[in-house]
Formats: sequence, structure tokens, C-alpha cells
Amino acid sequence: MAPQHAAPWWRRRSLLAACAFLLAVACATFVPQQGWNPAAGPVVPHDSFPADCSLCHQGGNWHTLRADFTFDHAKETGVPLAGAHAQAGCLLCHNDRGPVAKFAARGCAGCHADPHSGQLGANCGDCHDERTWRPREMIERHDRTRFPLVGAHAAAACFRCHPGAQVGNFAGAPIECIACHQANFTGTTDPNHVVLQFSTQCETCHLPVGWQPARFEHPVSFPLSHGHAGRACRECHTTPNSFGGLSTDCASCHTDDYNATSEPSHVAAGLPTDCAACHDTRTFQQADWQHPGTFALTFGHAGRRCSQCHVNQVYTGTPTDCVGCHQTDYNSTTDPNHAVAGFGTDCAVCHDTRDWHGAIAHPDSFPLTNAHNRSCTECHTTPGTYIGLSTDCVSCHLADYQATTTPNHTTAGFGTDCVNCHGTADWHSAVGHPASFPLTNGHNRTCTACHTTPGVYTGLSTTCVSCHLAQYQATTDPPHASFQMSQQCQDCHTTLSWGSGTWTHQFPITTGDHRNLECFDCHNNPANRLDFSCIDCHEHRQSAMNSEHNGVQGYVWATANCYQCHPTGHQ
Repeated sequence: MAPQHAAPWWRRRSLLAACAFLLAVACATFVPQQGWNPAAGPVVPHDSFPADCSLCHQGGNWHTLRADFTFDHAKETGVPLAGAHAQAGCLLCHNDRGPVAKFAARGCAGCHADPHSGQLGANCGDCHDERTWRPREMIERHDRTRFPLVGAHAAAACFRCHPGAQVGNFAGAPIECIACHQANFTGTTDPNHVVLQFSTQCETCHLPVGWQPARFEHPVSFPLSHGHAGRACRECHTTPNSFGGLSTDCASCHTDDYNATSEPSHVAAGLPTDCAACHDTRTFQQADWQHPGTFALTFGHAGRRCSQCHVNQVYTGTPTDCVGCHQTDYNSTTDPNHAVAGFGTDCAVCHDTRDWHGAIAHPDSFPLTNAHNRSCTECHTTPGTYIGLSTDCVSCHLADYQATTTPNHTTAGFGTDCVNCHGTADWHSAVGHPASFPLTNGHNRTCTACHTTPGVYTGLSTTCVSCHLAQYQATTDPPHASFQMSQQCQDCHTTLSWGSGTWTHQFPITTGDHRNLECFDCHNNPANRLDFSCIDCHEHRQSAMNSEHNGVQGYVWATANCYQCHPTGHQ
């Protein structure tokens, strides 16, 4: 290894001098002791802060605050920080610009430059809040301008109409549609607005809620309704940008539909090509064609396919006689057997189009109402024989007549003409009690409840007391017997309810001082309950009445005199 040679003395001296100079520069400063090096950023004045630096800073590093450091701005300064201000760095407000109070006194402009150049006023809070710079309530504010924002305009970004919006310039935006929508106007090809020289007043056909569809009014000679509405112009106007001279005849567009229709075949049937005669624009599939009045399609005949009657697409010569279609039904019917019974083949005599299974032509001499509406064979038991059957009730109901025990029809000698008491709605409810004593409400009972002698249904008295004497004698409120009340119960009672009488007391006892009295309070003579007393109650004691009638001429303390002067109980 080559030997190491010491550096010359003059080189060592130069190196030592350079190191001393660098050390002096690094340790020295040209900033005052209480100042701050601008290279380190703005300073927070510490003049009023506590002298103990460790309250806020970590030891050995003046740029890092303690992890547990907190500062209640509202408590310590009296100024609460809200929204984005609460998250801002301290140095954004507390720096070497000067005292914070000086800039805070200027409001928002003390810290925030005005990008609107004063055009929107000095109060930022009119449009912004402390949470975000995004403007608020702009739709409502825009409504106070000459161009309210509705529909798609309300969702557009400001700069789409105000090119200077991003730098705070909202002046000079035009309100004419074409100013923003020129490209849409010139780019439209269906129809071509430029070639057809359409107006540039877009609002004539369009709405701000949606660019499509346009509300162009088609000529009234051919209104676009239902199926014709909502289609593109080119679907009918196939020659580009040519919208005149088009025929309004249905067949000019629908000839293919006409030729292809097979149910019914329009060509075979010779139907007219004026589609509107049967169809409308709501739906092409359902025609409103009226079948000839000589054979109206009602109920069961309606809603059928044409080919069900017009076989092989032949629409002339189809018979209108029922049997022309229903011969098989006629031959196969067994209840009753039409062929054996010799019924006519004019089905309409007994049937209609509503329901094939319900014949409606039973003779008027015996209408099939209610329970009589049965199958033919239940009454016409001889196969194929539907005439000569008696219409007398007993011809079918003799067994019912003889078996009835309540009441026993045979013993009572009732007639066999059932309709005198019964109807076809309900066999068990007789309806023929004599009108002299109708069975209403509480009287609607079984026969034996009143006619207690078996088989005897005549000679029974119709007077109420003949049945209700026990109730009359047992009644105590009021006691009917003691008061010798009438035994004509209907004077006070009805058949609806026995317990609520409607008898009216001659002397008023429902109002005034005489209300709520018991019968015997006034009718206190057991030997004669019709008699009554006015002077036997405490209220009418002699001393009180004498004092009250002092000076009354002819006054006598007696019941007859009281009633003579006070017939209604009033003083």
C-alpha cells in the first residue's frame, strides 16, 4: 500500500478557515430575536401567550404541536368558529398581516377576495354560508330575474349559460333560446329545421321540461290522436323534409294491414278501405263494425270470431234461422227431449242469447217463479209428454197437504188450493191469516200457540184480553185492575213490544214538581184507586197551604178544590 502523505500546512489552514466561516453563518441570524424568518411562513404573534412553551409545543420541535393540545376558540376569544372556519389553519387568519380584529371588522371581504368584482354586492352571506362556497337558493334567486329556471334549465350548470361564471361574472347572458340552442336547431334532421325554415323561437314547439317530444300542432284535418300520436315524422312523411301532399286516406298507409287481415278477410268480405268505418286510433285490433240489424250480435252471439259462423270466409247467404247453427244442440237436448216432444226449431221461442240453458217460455197460465223454477222432468215425469199436466196445487202437493200437522190441514178442513195461504217463495210460511187479525210482529207465532184446541181454528176471540188477561191482572206499574184501566190493550200497546205502553196520564206527571211520583203517592185510597188526593203529601200540608193561600177568596184545603184551581199542577 502506498504511504499516506500529510496535506501541506497552507491547505490545512485554508480548510479550517472555511469551516469557521460556515459555522458562523449557520449560527448567526440577521432577523431580530422576537421576529420571524419569512422563509418559514407567516407568524402567529405570541406576545400575549403564556411563557410556558410546553403548553402547546413538543420539546425540541417548535413546528409540531402537542398531540393533546386543544384550544376552545369561542371560550378563549369570544368568537365561535363554524363550518369551514372551524377546520381552517390558525395561520390563515392569525399571521403577520396585522391584528385579526382589523380584518374581521371588514366582514367576508377582510379575508376573501371578491371574484364578482362587486356586481353581486358585498355580503357573501346572501348566496354562501360558512360550510361551503357552493351558492344556495340560486333557483329561487334566479326566479327574480327575467329568465326563471324551470325544467332542464334548473339542472344546468351556471357556466353553461354564463361563460364567466367560474370567475364570478354572470352579466350579459342572453335569454333567447337560439343563443344557447343554435347547434340543436341546425343539427336537427327529423324534421330539418333549417331547410323547412322553422322559427328560431324554440318555445313555439318545445318546453323546458324536456326537449322531446315537440308540441307541434299537426293540422286539424288529420289530428295525431292515440296510435297516431308520439310517432316520428319520418314514419309517415317518408320523403326527407317533404311534409305536403300526403294523403289522409287510411288505405294510403294501411293497405298491407287491410290485405293481410284474415279474421275476417277484408278482401273476401269486400269490406271498404275506409278503416275509420270500423276502427279508431285507440287500437287497431278491435273493430267497432256493426253487424246488420237483421241479426244483431248480442250476449252469446257477441265477441265471437267471424269464421265461427261465416265458414270459409263466405259472408253472404249465411242463414239467420237459429237451427242453421244450433241443429246439433236441438237434437242432443234430452231435458226435455226436443225432438220427441215435437218442439219447434225456432229457438227464440224459448231461448235468448243471454243463456242457452235457461228456457224462458213456460205458459203464462203457470209461470215458473221462485221454487217452481225447476228442471222439466221434475214435473213432467212422463218422457216426451209436456202437455195435459194439471195446474192445481194439490196435483203435486197432496202429500205435503196431508202430512202437515201444524196446523193439521185435513182436520181443520183447509182447502186444497194452496195459493190461498202459500206462495212459491217459501212453502213453510203461510200468508193467509184473516185480515181481521193480521199476524204482525209479536203475533207472528205458530198456529198452536193461539189455537190450542187441536184441529179447531175458528171461533177464537180477537179481543186482546182473551189471551192477555193474566198480564193485565199481574201488571203493577201502574196496577191495571186497581185503576180499572181498559182491557182494550191496543189503546196503549202495540204488537212491537208489550213492555212499553203509550198511555197518557190526564194530569201531567212527567214534568215539574209532580214528576217521578209513584202511582200510590197520589192514588192512596185502596178501596178506590181511581180516587186521588192532593193534600196527603208533605209539600201540600195544611199549615203550608193556609199560609200560601192567605187572602185567597174561597180557599178550602180539600183535594177537589186544589184540582179545581190547579188542573195542570201549576201555581
